[in-house]
Amino acid sequence: MVDLHCHILHGIDDGARSLDESVHLCRIAVQNSIQTAVVTPHLVHAENADDFVRIRDKRIEELRRVLDEQKIPLEIVPGAEVFVNDDIFYAPSLDAVTLGGSRYMLIEFDFNGLNINRIIKYINEFISRGYAPIIAHPERYRFMQQNYDIVNHLADMGVLFQVNSSSLAGFGGMETRELAFAMVSSGIASFIGTDAHSVAHRPNNLLEQRDLFPVSVDFDTYDRLLGKNARVILADGVLERGRVYPIRRKRFF
Repeated sequence: MVDLHCHILHGIDDGARSLDESVHLCRIAVQNSIQTAVVTPHLVHAENADDFVRIRDKRIEELRRVLDEQKIPLEIVPGAEVFVNDDIFYAPSLDAVTLGGSRYMLIEFDFNGLNINRIIKYINEFISRGYAPIIAHPERYRFMQQNYDIVNHLADMGVLFQVNSSSLAGFGGMETRELAFAMVSSGIASFIGTDAHSVAHRPNNLLEQRDLFPVSVDFDTYDRLLGKNARVILADGVLERGRVYPIRRKRFF
């Protein structure tokens, strides 16, 4: 499996605090059948991407060295979770913060809420620069929970989505789980990531979480969202989403 979204890289954001904790999370990843972890620390200010990349790459080098010494078979791929606000219109090149050097970029918004017109402007800015945006954890945004048509409209634009494994497992509350389930079962979601931050807070114990996923979704769908689709984009390929159905807000559980 591929963890497309995690904060297991040490000393760069609100994820792993130390190299030891980072290594611990890497061990958990391997124990949970994760072969590749795309480390996606928060890039809060896009205009500071160069400084961010220097720190991120140094931390990756430190982590890879220890993983090699301790023979922990986890591939570490560089990425970022890019916070999007109006500064994005003035930011320099973001090529170095895409996922694995591809054209795909993991992005997140302000949890306080945005209107659909503002989101579309941000999405179009990324597309005009040649990037393919992937919205991280859309199921956690209250404004999307309250209006599923925002998700439908973005999906029609070709936007990709990554939902959190903990959301599908029910750890984020009912509204969060309902939207995550709707997106997975409809074909709108393309990826599942752990969004792991620490051993104690939102860990990457993916197999344990997968046991709690809704059983009405078939194995092949989870297989695509937990690995196959991620490998396509890390190779900078074209992701075929297949049939996608609009979602409607309702109680699933």
